Amino acid sequence: MRPFSQKHEYAKGDIAIQGDSVRQVWGADERVEAPRKPLRRDPPALRVVPVRTDCELRLRLGEELDYARRMLDITGDALSADPVAVARHTVSLQYLDKVGQMLGHIANIVRSSDPTATIEGIGMGDLKARLTRTDAL
Repeated sequence: MRPFSQKHEYAKGDIAIQGDSVRQVWGADERVEAPRKPLRRDPPALRVVPVRTDCELRLRLGEELDYARRMLDITGDALSADPVAVARHTVSLQYLDKVGQMLGHIANIVRSSDPTATIEGIGMGDLKARLTRTDAL
């Protein structure tokens, strides 16, 4: 008995059953096999952390931004412990987390001796785009 797909003239492939496996052949004689990707990939390049600046004021500003981030994290954790608050304010809690991440990145930029290189290492695309834009303020 022919498989259902072969009963019609528009059927494109054959089904071959071999043991426990089923494979579908689509023009096997015309197929060119693409090169296989290696199973192992090279690890991503390590990000070079710029040296901290010598400016005491910039170091202190970075510490204050980290302190503000920790306070936001504590507030978010306390609110997340309440299931009613989580159900009602899920988006707001996500904003708290995002603001905390932004403060951490900005603190690293302020403390850096090479702010441009630090900005290039930021993973948040929207923050990176805002910091590197060239239009007028």
